[in-house]
Amino acid sequence: MAGVCQFFKALLGICETKPLSPELWSVEGGKVVVKLSQKPDAIPKGGAAYLQGKGLERPLLILHTDNDKYLSFTNRCTHAKRKIDPIAGERKLRCCSVNHSTFDYDGKPLSGPAKESLKHHQVEVSQGNLVVTLQG
Repeated sequence: MAGVCQFFKALLGICETKPLSPELWSVEGGKVVVKLSQKPDAIPKGGAAYLQGKGLERPLLILHTDNDKYLSFTNRCTHAKRKIDPIAGERKLRCCSVNHSTFDYDGKPLSGPAKESLKHHQVEVSQGNLVVTLQG
């Protein structure tokens, strides 16, 4: 039954990653500021969250790696234009479509039909905030 459920989720492009609570982030002058100090476990190690709305041109995926680093990507597969999810226990991301293109943590395609890299964004932690630079 779980396999059938996963198939229909992939068919519909439904990801496992959940949105980050809107009160924890804002868009400020070409940057996204996530207020980690308000809820440090909002994006647990090995987990991810996506951000959408509030004037963002494209949704973002923020990943908190097992080695305590943060990464951010435009949350859009370069092939199917669907959202992406981290793969639990692996240093890979996967498109949530039926094709399941996979990418490494640099955003480079590893398998599946995607040929272009994911758009990667600069991330820094500053004064208890996670700051994602959208340009560049």
